[in-house]
Amino acid sequence: MPCPELELAMPSLKGTGYDQYPISPQTDPAPKGYNCIAFAAGHTDRPWWPHPNKFLYYWPPHLPREPVGAETLQNFIRAFEWKGYRPCKNGNHKTGIEKVVIFMKNNMPTHAARQLESGMWISKCGDLEDIQHNSLSAVEGNLYGEAHTFLHRRRDGKLFLEDRIRAFVRRWFYNG
Repeated sequence: MPCPELELAMPSLKGTGYDQYPISPQTDPAPKGYNCIAFAAGHTDRPWWPHPNKFLYYWPPHLPREPVGAETLQNFIRAFEWKGYRPCKNGNHKTGIEKVVIFMKNNMPTHAARQLESGMWISKCGDLEDIQHNSLSAVEGNLYGEAHTFLHRRRDGKLFLEDRIRAFVRRWFYNG
């Protein structure tokens, strides 16, 4: 079922069929509900953001919290790396690989989406529904800006070969 609030905020969504794949109903606003960053990282228990108030937003404990309006792409990349993702070139679908994308507007992170095994993307849209969309352009625009940085990880939870080699060399070099 179409969501008029989403289509008003993201006109490119209208007519894309996003409403044929409902994921969830609306959620509570922060701090009770979750947000797009948490959803892309696979969490639906609380919102993620590097906000200074650690009681309102979760952020990986080893990463810096940043002033509102001064959030950095690098900090968001590190948060997804902590979940096992590594930067990649694009959002093209690849079997066995899960991808996320960080959206940017005015040089600041604004949104994240995750790619399903089917190749469809899923997004948590503010406090509104979680949706599936066929393309990233469906949610690009004035609200979130553009799809900017892609990251990927293996769906089976194993490390990429390059990361396994690095780990082996580290163990051999430091424990050898």
